[in-house]
Amino acid sequence: MSLGVNRGEVVLSEYQEIWADEFNHVKNEILKVVKLDKNAIHNIGSTSIPGLSAKPIIDILIGVEDYMSLPESFFEALKTIDIYRLRVEKNDEIVLAKFEDESFQKHTHFIHIVNKGQQKYTELLKFRDYLRSHSDARMEYQRLKEKLSTQYADDRPKYTQEKEAFIKSIINNDVGGY
Repeated sequence: MSLGVNRGEVVLSEYQEIWADEFNHVKNEILKVVKLDKNAIHNIGSTSIPGLSAKPIIDILIGVEDYMSLPESFFEALKTIDIYRLRVEKNDEIVLAKFEDESFQKHTHFIHIVNKGQQKYTELLKFRDYLRSHSDARMEYQRLKEKLSTQYADDRPKYTQEKEAFIKSIINNDVGGY
């Protein structure tokens, strides 16, 4: 299994069932080093949606009571399994990543820590679940991703930004209205 994409690049791979196994492997690693509710750790993103092409990066959502009060020891424990906090500043989550190797150039996993019940937490799960259960929306998203991956192959932030309207249309139940 080839996991990971270099910083800034957009490369899509056909769905691989092994992605679910990789999520479960990393989830179990996380549970061994930090105390978390196993039911608050979710496989999200395109690699969690059977039949959908994706950047081969596993996205993991962790819901906690208050991500702002997580002790430094929590992040130190995650470092022991090669999960590192990124210097990404977001006002509703903490982002961490695993990398292919110590060069830290190729992301293989992104871990999003948010407050359970927070809007971001529910929206990420809603989008995933909707695409899993609605093949028409999944195929529409597939076509959009293919188009954008060609257009923005070396500009991952722009690729991500251009998908936002579609994602919001699903979250806001305005399917096809993006």
